[in-house]
Amino acid sequence: MALDEASRNTAPDAGADGSFFGAASAEPRRPGLRAYLATVTNGGAELTPKARLAQLQTLAESQVSMPYVLLALLAVFGLSHAYIVAWPIIALWIGAMTILQLATHFTARHFLRTKPDPDDANRWRWRFETLTALFSVSFSSILFLFWQPDDLFHQTYLISSVTIALVPMTLVTVFYFPVFYWTVLPTICILGTRIALYGEAFHFAIVGVLVAFTLLLVKLAAQVNKAMQRATVLREDKNALIDQLFKAKRDSDAARARAEEANRAKSHFLANMSHELRTPLNAIIGFSEVMSSEIFGKHVVATYKEYADDINRSGQHLLGLINDVLDLSRIEAGRFQISEEDVDIVQLAEDSRRILEIRAQGQRVTIATTFEQNLPIFHGDARAMRQTWINLLTNAIKFSPPGSEVRMFAHMEPNGEMRFGVHDNGPGIAESEIDKVMHAFTQGASGLAQPGKGSGLGLSIVKGLLAVHGGRFELKSKLGEGTQAECVLPPQRLRRAVPDRRSA
Repeated sequence: MALDEASRNTAPDAGADGSFFGAASAEPRRPGLRAYLATVTNGGAELTPKARLAQLQTLAESQVSMPYVLLALLAVFGLSHAYIVAWPIIALWIGAMTILQLATHFTARHFLRTKPDPDDANRWRWRFETLTALFSVSFSSILFLFWQPDDLFHQTYLISSVTIALVPMTLVTVFYFPVFYWTVLPTICILGTRIALYGEAFHFAIVGVLVAFTLLLVKLAAQVNKAMQRATVLREDKNALIDQLFKAKRDSDAARARAEEANRAKSHFLANMSHELRTPLNAIIGFSEVMSSEIFGKHVVATYKEYADDINRSGQHLLGLINDVLDLSRIEAGRFQISEEDVDIVQLAEDSRRILEIRAQGQRVTIATTFEQNLPIFHGDARAMRQTWINLLTNAIKFSPPGSEVRMFAHMEPNGEMRFGVHDNGPGIAESEIDKVMHAFTQGASGLAQPGKGSGLGLSIVKGLLAVHGGRFELKSKLGEGTQAECVLPPQRLRRAVPDRRSA
């Protein structure tokens, strides 16, 4: 996986090729025979300190798990020779094995408790390898200490016992290949020497078979060790991935906290500034209306009346922009309060049409309506729905060419939803820009080509107002084919039908 490779490359003790284990095919860090021997004794890979430490940990866990059972087996095995071997020799052998086994056990426990750094891997490696070699030699020494020259049955028993013991010894030490070698090779050498001392051709053949068996055992153990290496790599990669996920979560939580704090600061700022801005702005609008209407007498210079009209229009535009920003801020913060009542969607549409009729006539745009009869009453915020109609109709008129038609509609869907909106024959919006224009302060190419015609908040507010009511906003458009801005209201907000309504 790409993530696994990335986590390996960021590991502090990774191999030269970026992996947890140095690859056998990579250029060795130690030249010549030493590199080859290091690779062979590690099961086909030159171990990094971190990899060596991980394998030693697995080895230590296996050695800690069975100290007393092994001691009991060694004692029983030694005592089983009491009928033919002298007691001092048996006691010496059992004592040596007990000391070595306990030393190995407590070394493993100390290793697991201290959790050493990768820099200490070599020091611990020599402890485990030395104790293993001593244990293997001591165990195999029974082939000479307990050997009875004239008792063929006892000799067979000894050889069979040592050979069978190779199996559990291999299983315990295969976790770390150098320890596996120090366990198997001394035992095989002593066993082969003991058999070769018979001096007959048949026994030399057995030694050959023993050598072949050893090679097969090494190959099988190497495959098992490689599988364990891969498991170790996966475990390390998993731990690295978990660490990355925890770090990403901490960063995400911190970023979310900063965003929430910034949002609270923004809301606090807007709440404080709304009054500070609206109060003088209302005064500007009021005084400009007085001057424009020439209540206290005509202006000496006619241009002053035009200036007053310009001031009034600019003030109205700025006040509308401030109101839009405040509404959008409340919607984004989830604090937009709706005043629920029974609302006639068609009546709100007619009111909005009358408000914008003069603007439409000024741009030579015709407003047509198509409303389905007996539409149900909507239970929600009347001001929000009126603003929705006004925003959609304003956008349609704004971008429609002279002589075109803007159509307002409302009808019921088969699934019980109410759909209403405005269709126009304007320049349209490219499909790649539809998502873009739904964001605040963002306009499409047609809007940018006509500066001064809007702030890019209208559709964002419509989308937010519908979301507050559980509805949704859909925008469909193609370049040169006009725009279809449609709102959908959920069935749970629809009430009784209005009788005897005619389509306009």
